[in-house]
Amino acid sequence: MDDLLRITFVGHVSKDINKTPADTKTIPGGGVLYGSIAAARLGAESIAVTKFAREDEHLFEIIPQSGVVLQRLDSRTTTSIENIYKSSNSDERESRVISLAESFKKSDVEDIKSEAIVINPLWHGEFPERLLSVVREGTDLLIGDAQGFLRNVKEDGKMVYTIWEERFEYMKMFDIFKVDAKEARTLTGKTDILEACKEIREMGVKIVLLTHKNGICVYNGQRMYGAPFRTWTLEGRTGRGDTCTAAFVVGLKKHPLQKATELAARITSEKMQYAGPYLGQNHV
Repeated sequence: MDDLLRITFVGHVSKDINKTPADTKTIPGGGVLYGSIAAARLGAESIAVTKFAREDEHLFEIIPQSGVVLQRLDSRTTTSIENIYKSSNSDERESRVISLAESFKKSDVEDIKSEAIVINPLWHGEFPERLLSVVREGTDLLIGDAQGFLRNVKEDGKMVYTIWEERFEYMKMFDIFKVDAKEARTLTGKTDILEACKEIREMGVKIVLLTHKNGICVYNGQRMYGAPFRTWTLEGRTGRGDTCTAAFVVGLKKHPLQKATELAARITSEKMQYAGPYLGQNHV
């Protein structure tokens, strides 16, 4: 492998409506947007495979403008989500779906070949589990985000976290599995993040990457690694985990686990100073 990491992000982008006690903003979002832009601005060859309606292309121009190779798959609709942060605890948010783009199918992903592939859906069913074996064949490093397997859309549009029934069948396919504190609690029933990391690791993944309001925990089955976040703003919270995952995977290309963890915490802290994707160090 050469020094330039080729990393592909798969999942929906979103028209995000973010509400905090102080403000309401409509911005382009979604894990694939935040992650792919962060990876590109950290020097990786970054590719985004996503679905949205052609009429919304202008909204997501920031993706190719940031150096990401954008592969748009057609959908009659675009996913749009309202995120409500009622307090200063960034781990607690309410989300409501306004519209959904179409789910991925085998023909959308069977030709993806990349050193690292990040599966980052916004909702359960967006990326059907049966497709994990398809993308697994095309990469050395498969990364998953718990959000897209735990967050379910109810009839009224509310997004609720429920246990992933198929977790023991599919978790073992991931080299890295990213969770936040709320997702870890949903998966394990444990509020202690260190104990939750250990239990998630026992589900079959090689490395657990956990974000919480104070920083990052990484567990590889042998040792627990950690790094704190610096001060951050609530409006910068959206995209925290996606930025962290991208920075961590890029960091692993050249660094051992502890240094990659510290890099991810530093980059994520910089991103959380403002709304929108990571702008690069020169902009902070």
